[in-house]
Amino acid sequence: MSQAFAVFRAKMRIVGHEVASVRRQSKLKVAVITVFATALWIGAFFLFYSGFRWLISFGEEASRGGMNIADILMARMLGVLALAVFFMLIFSNVLISFSTLYRAKEVPYLLQGPITYRLFFLSRFWECVAFSSWAVGFLGSPLILAYGISGHASWTLYLAGFLFYIPFIVVPAAIGAIITLILARVFPRQRTSVMIGLGVIAVGLLFLYIQDTFNISRLSQDVVIAAVMDATARTQSPFLPSFWAARGILAAGGCDYGESLFQFLLLVSNALLLVWAAAELAQRIFYPGYSFLAGQDKTRIKPLDKGILGRLDETFRWLPNPARSLVVKDIKLFWRDPTQWSQFVIFFGILAIYMANLHTVGRGEIEKEMWRSWIACVNIASCTLVLSTLTSRFVFPLISLEGQRFWILGLAPLTIRQLVRQKFWLSVCTTSVFTVGLAVLSGRMLGIPRIHFWLSVYSVIIANFGLAGLAVGLGALYPNFREDNPARIVSGMGGTLNFLLSIGYIALVVGAQTVILQWWALERYTSPQMFWWALAVVVASITLLSLGATFIPLRLGLRNLEHMEF
Repeated sequence: MSQAFAVFRAKMRIVGHEVASVRRQSKLKVAVITVFATALWIGAFFLFYSGFRWLISFGEEASRGGMNIADILMARMLGVLALAVFFMLIFSNVLISFSTLYRAKEVPYLLQGPITYRLFFLSRFWECVAFSSWAVGFLGSPLILAYGISGHASWTLYLAGFLFYIPFIVVPAAIGAIITLILARVFPRQRTSVMIGLGVIAVGLLFLYIQDTFNISRLSQDVVIAAVMDATARTQSPFLPSFWAARGILAAGGCDYGESLFQFLLLVSNALLLVWAAAELAQRIFYPGYSFLAGQDKTRIKPLDKGILGRLDETFRWLPNPARSLVVKDIKLFWRDPTQWSQFVIFFGILAIYMANLHTVGRGEIEKEMWRSWIACVNIASCTLVLSTLTSRFVFPLISLEGQRFWILGLAPLTIRQLVRQKFWLSVCTTSVFTVGLAVLSGRMLGIPRIHFWLSVYSVIIANFGLAGLAVGLGALYPNFREDNPARIVSGMGGTLNFLLSIGYIALVVGAQTVILQWWALERYTSPQMFWWALAVVVASITLLSLGATFIPLRLGLRNLEHMEF
């Protein structure tokens, strides 16, 4: 184990140097990140707290003097959230494990050292755990705090939340690593059509499960409480690690320490078992999969006029050079990186499930204008959050992915301004296809009024420019040319700043639109003629905000690249 400890100690030294390097960062950037991260944490706390208080009041009203079902509803909702986080962590760890175990630059050097594949896996596994799960701790802490305060739970609930966190994130990390090891060993030998077919089948099965479980039309036909209990029953299975974590934390909050200890030991033992199984599997199949992937990269030859990638230059012949060459290069780099396009496929598979379940709402099932307008607000927030995810994950790293070869672009007949514009318009044209289509389809499915519909579509269109400007501009302002892993680029300080500013931008846009979408409630305090003035102010505010988010970061990023020496 001394070899694995040496690797781990080296990683800790690297982390220490990265933390120390914050002192050399721009004080403005550090201050902005700190302020926005604190505001995001506080906002998440109040959001969770308001949701739990609403559940308590709803449960007390539904009880009507009988048994209070508020605690049952809150426990069920906590179980649903834990299960959702559990599955998201599995998806995240599959992708991060692949890039960490197979694609990282230091892997070839580590494999040449006196270390077994079992210890190699363990030394890299904890990096995967930390890299994929830090956000769960950041957003999970206000959730547990809000739950405890709203339910007047014992202080032991907060201690249990801290103790259950480590084994809870280790279980999906180990499952994701096992899936990655198997996929890397088996799937590279399969045809691309077989892989796509299996992916479509997996997404279809997930859609059928979710559609049957969370069918909104059932909530409008049955008794609400009974429908909620039935819809969340599958999250209470004793075979789910998310159930063990939620049950143990709730038992600690209720001072049932025996039950909490049992669930904690159950979670820890399964986490250790899965880590051991993943390490043993890595000892047997890691190197064959790694060797095959490395050999495949070196022997694959694609003629210029064969295949989809080979015909890209002909497809984009309407673009003038050098923009055409840069677009073709970016698309090829994206497609040849499985960690990128696999996230893209999974992301839009989940998005398709969202759209399909939105269709079950139907126009006639939400009769009250209040519910229709609130669902429209949530839908706009969903569309812009989808856009923010795309720009943060795929657009922000574009400048940095030019890598240490960036100086070659300086020798090309290309200015820095043209390069930044190419990245910007590539982002706008690509993301608009998905997000504007999503806004149009979801608005039609919900049957919102015409003015609200066009306001929503306009907001998504203008947000494509604002979020693309933020991502490209900040990517040029804070590039990381030493890193070739997009996930690590996004997780840096520049990527964190882009994420927080994108969330703030979305909050302002959605907040402004909520004024118009909730005018039925505001109309009692104002005259009906005020609606058109409010609409004009909202449109002007969104436009000015988007113009600022587009041009200011692009200007700062362009100035930084022009003064940078390579």
